[in-house]
Amino acid sequence: MNEISDEPPAAFAALADALVPAAHGMPAASTVVDGNRLAFVVQARPDLADPLAAIVAMPMFDDPATRLDELAAQHPELLAALHLVVVAGYYSDPHVRTLIGYPGQIVRPVSALDYPAYLDEGLLDRVIERGPIWRDPTATGHDSA
Repeated sequence: MNEISDEPPAAFAALADALVPAAHGMPAASTVVDGNRLAFVVQARPDLADPLAAIVAMPMFDDPATRLDELAAQHPELLAALHLVVVAGYYSDPHVRTLIGYPGQIVRPVSALDYPAYLDEGLLDRVIERGPIWRDPTATGHDSA
């Protein structure tokens, strides 16, 4: 699925809806995870393109639940990739994020008021001045220094 079209294949849409059906005011995955969402996910995780292509290339089927069971039994790595693509595409959609009340990651500047008092008291000054110290946990014996 190196070339992602605006309209995902029907097989993908059916599987996506079996994983995330419309419920409780939330849309079904096939109405959200379109070509743009798929492109977004695959751009972020190019390693998912080949497993997704393998799933879509499988022969058509009548029952998505049966296909998911088959993937779980015979190709769990493909099923895991499908789960990740569907869920990542679904929850990265702005409308879905609005529906669940999640604005996405937002910048929150740290002010001086957010620092603990012990930083101003100088309790860590000697440690900071000393610099990093690292001991090899695999070394045997004791240092003579």
